[in-house]
Amino acid sequence: MNNTPAFIMPVKISGNELELRHLMMSVECIKNQTDSDWILIMVDDFSNNENVSAAFDEIETRLKERVHIIRLEKNVGTGMARNIAISYANNIGAPFVLYNDSDDLPHPRWLETVREKFGSDDKVNVVYSSFDVIDENDDPVPWDSICMSVKDILIGHQKDISEGENAWISLSTRKNYTNLTSCTAVRTWLAFREPFPLQTISEDTHAWFRYGAYPGKFAYIRDIKNRYRICSGIESRSRSQNADFYKIKSRVDQEGFEQAAQIALRFRSVSPQEIPKIRLAFLIRLALSMLYGEYEEGAAELIDLAFGMSKEQTLKHIESLDCDAVYKSKLKQMIPLQ
Repeated sequence: MNNTPAFIMPVKISGNELELRHLMMSVECIKNQTDSDWILIMVDDFSNNENVSAAFDEIETRLKERVHIIRLEKNVGTGMARNIAISYANNIGAPFVLYNDSDDLPHPRWLETVREKFGSDDKVNVVYSSFDVIDENDDPVPWDSICMSVKDILIGHQKDISEGENAWISLSTRKNYTNLTSCTAVRTWLAFREPFPLQTISEDTHAWFRYGAYPGKFAYIRDIKNRYRICSGIESRSRSQNADFYKIKSRVDQEGFEQAAQIALRFRSVSPQEIPKIRLAFLIRLALSMLYGEYEEGAAELIDLAFGMSKEQTLKHIESLDCDAVYKSKLKQMIPLQ
Protein backbone atom coordinates (compact mmCIF):
# COMPACT_ATOMS: atom_id res chain seq x y z
CA MET A 1 0.00 0.00 0.00
CA ASN A 2 1.28 3.45 -0.93
CA ASN A 3 1.44 5.79 2.07
CA THR A 4 3.22 8.62 0.27
CA PRO A 5 0.99 11.70 -0.15
CA ALA A 6 1.36 14.23 -2.92
CA PHE A 7 1.78 17.99 -2.82
CA ILE A 8 0.00 19.47 -5.82
CA MET A 9 1.33 22.68 -7.33
CA PRO A 10 -0.04 24.31 -10.49
CA VAL A 11 2.39 26.80 -12.00
CA LYS A 12 1.52 29.63 -14.37
CA ILE A 13 4.05 32.43 -14.07
CA SER A 14 5.69 34.89 -16.47
CA GLY A 15 9.20 34.01 -15.40
CA ASN A 16 10.27 37.29 -13.81
CA GLU A 17 12.86 37.19 -11.05
CA LEU A 18 10.39 37.74 -8.20
CA GLU A 19 8.00 35.00 -9.32
CA LEU A 20 10.86 32.55 -9.76
CA ARG A 21 12.17 33.33 -6.28
CA HIS A 22 8.70 32.72 -4.82
CA LEU A 23 8.42 29.43 -6.71
CA MET A 24 11.78 28.17 -5.48
CA MET A 25 10.96 29.20 -1.90
CA SER A 26 7.70 27.28 -2.07
CA VAL A 27 9.46 24.16 -3.33
CA GLU A 28 12.14 24.53 -0.66
CA CYS A 29 9.48 24.68 2.08
CA ILE A 30 8.06 21.40 0.80
CA LYS A 31 11.56 19.90 0.68
CA ASN A 32 12.09 20.89 4.34
CA GLN A 33 8.99 19.19 5.72
CA THR A 34 9.62 17.34 9.00
CA ASP A 35 7.76 14.39 7.47
CA SER A 36 9.99 13.46 4.55
CA ASP A 37 7.64 10.91 2.95
CA TRP A 38 6.10 12.92 0.10
CA ILE A 39 6.15 13.59 -3.61
CA LEU A 40 5.56 16.86 -5.42
CA ILE A 41 3.41 16.94 -8.55
CA MET A 42 3.91 20.18 -10.47
CA VAL A 43 1.80 21.13 -13.46
CA ASP A 44 3.30 23.75 -15.76
CA ASP A 45 0.14 25.38 -17.10
CA PHE A 46 1.86 26.48 -20.31
CA SER A 47 4.09 29.13 -18.77
CA ASN A 48 5.93 29.04 -22.12
CA ASN A 49 9.00 30.77 -20.76
CA GLU A 50 12.67 29.79 -20.86
CA ASN A 51 13.32 31.01 -17.31
CA VAL A 52 10.46 28.89 -15.98
CA SER A 53 11.71 25.86 -17.93
CA ALA A 54 15.16 26.38 -16.42
CA ALA A 55 13.61 26.58 -12.94
CA PHE A 56 11.84 23.26 -13.51
CA ASP A 57 15.12 21.70 -14.63
CA GLU A 58 16.77 22.91 -11.43
CA ILE A 59 13.90 21.54 -9.31
CA GLU A 60 14.21 18.15 -11.02
CA THR A 61 17.94 18.14 -10.28
CA ARG A 62 17.32 18.98 -6.62
CA LEU A 63 14.41 16.64 -5.92
CA LYS A 64 15.10 13.88 -8.45
CA GLU A 65 12.43 11.13 -8.30
CA ARG A 66 10.43 12.99 -5.66
CA VAL A 67 9.14 15.53 -8.16
CA HIS A 68 6.86 14.78 -11.10
CA ILE A 69 6.53 17.67 -13.55
CA ILE A 70 3.69 17.65 -16.06
CA ARG A 71 4.16 20.19 -18.86
CA LEU A 72 0.97 21.25 -20.64
CA GLU A 73 0.91 22.39 -24.25
CA LYS A 74 -1.87 24.90 -23.63
CA ASN A 75 -3.18 26.92 -20.71
CA VAL A 76 -6.10 25.19 -18.96
CA GLY A 77 -6.46 27.23 -15.77
CA THR A 78 -5.57 26.56 -12.15
CA GLY A 79 -8.47 24.26 -11.33
CA MET A 80 -7.97 22.02 -14.35
CA ALA A 81 -4.22 21.93 -13.72
CA ARG A 82 -4.94 20.67 -10.21
CA ASN A 83 -7.31 18.06 -11.63
CA ILE A 84 -4.54 16.72 -13.87
CA ALA A 85 -2.26 16.41 -10.86
CA ILE A 86 -5.02 14.79 -8.78
CA SER A 87 -5.56 12.18 -11.49
CA TYR A 88 -1.83 11.46 -11.47
CA ALA A 89 -1.85 11.16 -7.66
CA ASN A 90 -4.85 8.85 -7.81
CA ASN A 91 -3.18 6.63 -10.41
CA ILE A 92 -0.09 6.12 -8.25
CA GLY A 93 -2.15 5.50 -5.11
CA ALA A 94 -1.32 8.58 -3.05
CA PRO A 95 -3.60 8.46 0.04
CA PHE A 96 -4.14 12.22 0.19
CA VAL A 97 -3.10 15.40 -1.58
CA LEU A 98 -2.00 18.75 -0.20
CA TYR A 99 -2.73 21.76 -2.38
CA ASN A 100 0.03 24.35 -2.58
CA ASP A 101 0.07 27.33 -4.91
CA SER A 102 3.42 28.26 -6.37
CA ASP A 103 4.12 31.26 -4.15
CA ASP A 104 2.63 30.11 -0.83
CA LEU A 105 4.78 28.62 1.92
CA PRO A 106 3.72 25.57 3.96
CA HIS A 107 4.70 25.30 7.62
CA PRO A 108 7.56 22.81 8.19
CA ARG A 109 5.18 20.55 10.13
CA TRP A 110 2.27 20.88 7.68
CA LEU A 111 2.51 17.36 6.25
CA GLU A 112 3.33 15.82 9.62
CA THR A 113 0.27 17.39 11.22
CA VAL A 114 -2.04 16.63 8.29
CA ARG A 115 -0.99 12.98 8.32
CA GLU A 116 -1.73 12.80 12.05
CA LYS A 117 -5.23 14.19 11.48
CA PHE A 118 -6.05 11.72 8.72
CA GLY A 119 -4.48 8.83 10.65
CA SER A 120 -6.37 9.53 13.87
CA ASP A 121 -9.84 9.41 12.32
CA ASP A 122 -10.84 7.47 9.22
CA LYS A 123 -13.89 9.72 8.84
CA VAL A 124 -11.80 12.84 8.23
CA ASN A 125 -11.89 13.72 4.53
CA VAL A 126 -10.50 17.26 4.58
CA VAL A 127 -7.89 18.91 6.79
CA TYR A 128 -7.17 22.62 6.82
CA SER A 129 -5.38 25.28 8.85
CA SER A 130 -5.19 29.03 9.17
CA PHE A 131 -2.44 31.19 7.68
CA ASP A 132 -0.33 34.30 8.06
CA VAL A 133 -0.32 36.84 5.25
CA ILE A 134 3.04 37.82 3.78
CA ASP A 135 4.00 40.21 1.00
CA GLU A 136 6.34 39.83 -1.97
CA ASN A 137 9.34 40.37 0.32
CA ASP A 138 8.22 37.65 2.77
CA ASP A 139 7.33 40.26 5.38
CA PRO A 140 4.12 40.03 7.43
CA VAL A 141 1.30 42.20 6.06
CA PRO A 142 -0.10 44.50 8.78
CA TRP A 143 -3.71 43.78 9.74
CA ASP A 144 -4.88 47.20 8.58
CA SER A 145 -3.44 46.51 5.12
CA ILE A 146 -5.27 43.20 4.64
CA CYS A 147 -8.45 43.43 2.53
CA MET A 148 -11.80 42.72 4.18
CA SER A 149 -12.41 39.49 2.29
CA VAL A 150 -9.18 37.97 3.65
CA LYS A 151 -9.80 39.40 7.12
CA ASP A 152 -13.19 37.67 6.99
CA ILE A 153 -11.44 34.30 6.57
CA LEU A 154 -8.99 34.94 9.41
CA ILE A 155 -11.68 36.19 11.79
CA GLY A 156 -13.61 33.03 11.00
CA HIS A 157 -10.69 30.95 12.27
CA GLN A 158 -10.97 32.51 15.72
CA LYS A 159 -14.50 31.33 16.52
CA ASP A 160 -17.29 29.12 15.23
CA ILE A 161 -14.83 27.06 13.17
CA SER A 162 -16.27 24.82 10.47
CA GLU A 163 -15.50 21.25 11.49
CA GLY A 164 -17.09 17.83 11.63
CA GLU A 165 -19.77 16.31 9.43
CA ASN A 166 -22.02 18.16 6.97
CA ALA A 167 -19.37 20.88 6.75
CA TRP A 168 -20.94 22.19 3.53
CA ILE A 169 -23.75 23.72 5.61
CA SER A 170 -21.51 25.77 7.89
CA LEU A 171 -19.21 26.63 4.98
CA SER A 172 -22.06 27.97 2.87
CA THR A 173 -24.21 29.60 5.55
CA ARG A 174 -21.68 30.93 8.06
CA LYS A 175 -18.33 31.26 6.31
CA ASN A 176 -18.70 31.25 2.53
CA TYR A 177 -14.93 30.71 2.31
CA THR A 178 -12.77 29.51 5.18
CA ASN A 179 -10.09 27.08 3.99
CA LEU A 180 -7.49 28.69 1.79
CA THR A 181 -6.39 26.39 -1.03
CA SER A 182 -2.75 26.27 0.10
CA CYS A 183 -3.94 25.38 3.59
CA THR A 184 -6.12 22.45 2.48
CA ALA A 185 -5.47 18.71 2.22
CA VAL A 186 -8.01 16.12 1.06
CA ARG A 187 -8.18 12.37 0.65
CA THR A 188 -7.27 11.57 -2.94
CA TRP A 189 -10.38 9.49 -3.65
CA LEU A 190 -12.59 12.48 -2.84
CA ALA A 191 -10.49 14.99 -4.79
CA PHE A 192 -10.61 12.63 -7.78
CA ARG A 193 -14.35 12.02 -7.49
CA GLU A 194 -15.17 15.73 -7.11
CA PRO A 195 -12.79 17.64 -9.42
CA PHE A 196 -12.42 21.39 -9.57
CA PRO A 197 -14.83 23.02 -12.03
CA LEU A 198 -13.72 24.65 -15.27
CA GLN A 199 -14.09 28.14 -13.81
CA THR A 200 -10.93 29.98 -12.81
CA ILE A 201 -12.61 32.06 -10.09
CA SER A 202 -13.89 30.58 -6.81
CA GLU A 203 -13.29 27.10 -8.18
CA ASP A 204 -11.99 26.11 -4.76
CA THR A 205 -15.17 27.20 -2.93
CA HIS A 206 -17.17 25.16 -5.45
CA ALA A 207 -15.05 22.11 -4.61
CA TRP A 208 -15.09 22.65 -0.83
CA PHE A 209 -18.90 22.75 -0.77
CA ARG A 210 -19.03 19.42 -2.60
CA TYR A 211 -16.32 17.85 -0.42
CA GLY A 212 -18.27 18.88 2.67
CA ALA A 213 -21.49 17.28 1.44
CA TYR A 214 -19.97 13.79 1.44
CA PRO A 215 -20.22 11.55 4.50
CA GLY A 216 -17.15 12.38 6.54
CA LYS A 217 -15.58 15.26 8.41
CA PHE A 218 -13.63 18.46 7.99
CA ALA A 219 -10.82 18.79 10.56
CA TYR A 220 -9.10 22.04 11.56
CA ILE A 221 -5.45 22.29 12.63
CA ARG A 222 -5.02 24.86 15.38
CA ASP A 223 -1.33 24.79 16.27
CA ILE A 224 0.37 25.71 12.99
CA LYS A 225 -0.18 28.20 10.18
CA ASN A 226 0.98 28.25 6.58
CA ARG A 227 1.94 31.49 4.85
CA TYR A 228 -0.24 33.03 2.14
CA ARG A 229 1.41 35.52 -0.16
CA ILE A 230 -0.38 38.66 -1.32
CA CYS A 231 1.83 41.13 -3.15
CA SER A 232 1.50 44.81 -2.29
CA GLY A 233 -1.57 46.52 -3.69
CA ILE A 234 -3.24 43.26 -4.75
CA GLU A 235 -6.26 41.75 -2.97
CA SER A 236 -5.50 38.25 -4.25
CA ARG A 237 -4.14 36.64 -7.41
CA SER A 238 -7.49 35.80 -8.97
CA ARG A 239 -9.09 39.10 -7.96
CA SER A 240 -6.24 41.05 -9.53
CA GLN A 241 -6.72 39.27 -12.86
CA ASN A 242 -10.47 39.80 -13.38
CA ALA A 243 -12.52 42.96 -12.84
CA ASP A 244 -15.70 40.87 -12.68
CA PHE A 245 -14.35 38.65 -9.92
CA TYR A 246 -17.28 39.00 -7.52
CA LYS A 247 -19.90 38.75 -10.24
CA ILE A 248 -18.40 35.46 -11.37
CA LYS A 249 -17.83 34.30 -7.79
CA SER A 250 -21.52 34.74 -7.01
CA ARG A 251 -22.53 32.55 -9.94
CA VAL A 252 -19.89 29.88 -9.28
CA ASP A 253 -20.65 29.69 -5.54
CA GLN A 254 -24.37 29.29 -6.23
CA GLU A 255 -23.63 26.48 -8.67
CA GLY A 256 -21.36 24.77 -6.15
CA PHE A 257 -23.98 25.10 -3.44
CA GLU A 258 -26.68 23.49 -5.56
CA GLN A 259 -24.40 20.60 -6.47
CA ALA A 260 -23.47 20.13 -2.82
CA ALA A 261 -27.16 20.07 -1.89
CA GLN A 262 -27.77 17.31 -4.42
CA ILE A 263 -24.86 15.29 -3.02
CA ALA A 264 -26.20 15.68 0.52
CA LEU A 265 -29.66 14.58 -0.61
CA ARG A 266 -28.17 11.57 -2.35
CA PHE A 267 -26.48 10.49 0.88
CA ARG A 268 -29.62 11.39 2.88
CA SER A 269 -27.66 13.59 5.27
CA VAL A 270 -30.34 16.27 4.88
CA SER A 271 -34.00 16.11 3.96
CA PRO A 272 -35.56 17.88 0.94
CA GLN A 273 -37.48 20.06 3.38
CA GLU A 274 -34.26 21.41 4.89
CA ILE A 275 -32.70 22.58 1.63
CA PRO A 276 -34.74 25.81 1.16
CA LYS A 277 -33.81 26.99 4.68
CA ILE A 278 -30.14 26.26 4.08
CA ARG A 279 -30.29 27.92 0.66
CA LEU A 280 -31.76 31.13 2.08
CA ALA A 281 -29.06 31.33 4.76
CA PHE A 282 -26.43 30.70 2.06
CA LEU A 283 -27.75 33.54 -0.10
CA ILE A 284 -27.61 35.97 2.82
CA ARG A 285 -24.04 34.98 3.72
CA LEU A 286 -22.96 35.22 0.09
CA ALA A 287 -24.50 38.69 -0.08
CA LEU A 288 -22.27 39.70 2.83
CA SER A 289 -19.24 38.44 0.92
CA MET A 290 -20.32 40.56 -2.04
CA LEU A 291 -20.40 43.61 0.23
CA TYR A 292 -16.92 42.80 1.52
CA GLY A 293 -15.84 42.86 -2.12
CA GLU A 294 -17.70 46.16 -2.69
CA TYR A 295 -20.02 44.52 -5.21
CA GLU A 296 -23.27 46.00 -3.94
CA GLU A 297 -25.25 45.17 -7.08
CA GLY A 298 -24.50 41.49 -6.58
CA ALA A 299 -25.39 41.67 -2.90
CA ALA A 300 -28.74 43.27 -3.75
CA GLU A 301 -29.53 40.54 -6.28
CA LEU A 302 -28.91 37.87 -3.64
CA ILE A 303 -31.02 39.68 -1.05
CA ASP A 304 -33.82 39.89 -3.61
CA LEU A 305 -33.62 36.12 -4.16
CA ALA A 306 -33.75 35.46 -0.43
CA PHE A 307 -36.58 37.92 0.09
CA GLY A 308 -38.60 36.09 -2.55
CA MET A 309 -38.32 32.97 -0.41
CA SER A 310 -39.18 34.56 2.95
CA LYS A 311 -39.15 38.14 4.16
CA GLU A 312 -39.16 37.08 7.79
CA GLN A 313 -36.27 34.64 7.41
CA THR A 314 -34.29 37.11 5.32
CA LEU A 315 -34.44 39.69 8.12
CA LYS A 316 -33.67 37.02 10.71
CA HIS A 317 -30.58 35.79 8.91
CA ILE A 318 -29.27 39.28 8.22
CA GLU A 319 -29.59 40.08 11.90
CA SER A 320 -27.78 36.88 12.88
CA LEU A 321 -24.74 37.58 10.69
CA ASP A 322 -21.46 37.85 12.58
CA CYS A 323 -20.35 41.17 11.12
CA ASP A 324 -20.25 44.88 11.83
CA ALA A 325 -23.60 46.64 12.13
CA VAL A 326 -22.85 48.78 9.08
CA TYR A 327 -22.95 45.71 6.84
CA LYS A 328 -26.21 44.50 8.36
CA SER A 329 -27.69 47.93 7.78
CA LYS A 330 -26.63 47.92 4.13
CA LEU A 331 -28.15 44.49 3.56
CA LYS A 332 -31.43 45.50 5.20
CA GLN A 333 -31.60 48.55 2.95
CA MET A 334 -31.45 46.22 -0.04
CA ILE A 335 -34.70 44.46 0.93
CA PRO A 336 -37.33 45.37 -1.70
CA LEU A 337 -40.02 47.80 -0.65
CA GLN A 338 -43.52 46.37 -0.34
